[in-house]
Amino acid sequence: MTLWDKLGMDDKLVKVLQEIPPGPDAAEFGRAYVTIHQLAVELDQRFPEVRKQLDVPLGGGATRHAGLVELLGKELVDKIRRYGDVYPIEAAQLSSVRFREVRLRGPGGRDLVGASKTDLPLIRLRPKD
Repeated sequence: MTLWDKLGMDDKLVKVLQEIPPGPDAAEFGRAYVTIHQLAVELDQRFPEVRKQLDVPLGGGATRHAGLVELLGKELVDKIRRYGDVYPIEAAQLSSVRFREVRLRGPGGRDLVGASKTDLPLIRLRPKD
């Protein structure tokens, strides 16, 4: 059993995504997508023991191993690819075409994402048919 499974991460992420308030057009477009960074912050706010158990910072650090953002991104991409439509979470990407800068602020006003030359992953609960 992996640490992801021991921590019940799938259930925790579904709970977090369920608790994020819907946008004003939810009836028409379904649940809003969030960035992996927003998801990491919301997970950390609701389940601080996860980051403690993983012994990682919220974001990555130059001298430390990957942060919660990177670990969530990698694991979610792997699970979505492996389980496809059966997995309760889906992903999309916001293209970086013509974006000069994207800034997301975390707790305490710290920048979580600055300018990026790569597409930004977006996550939401998979709509039920």
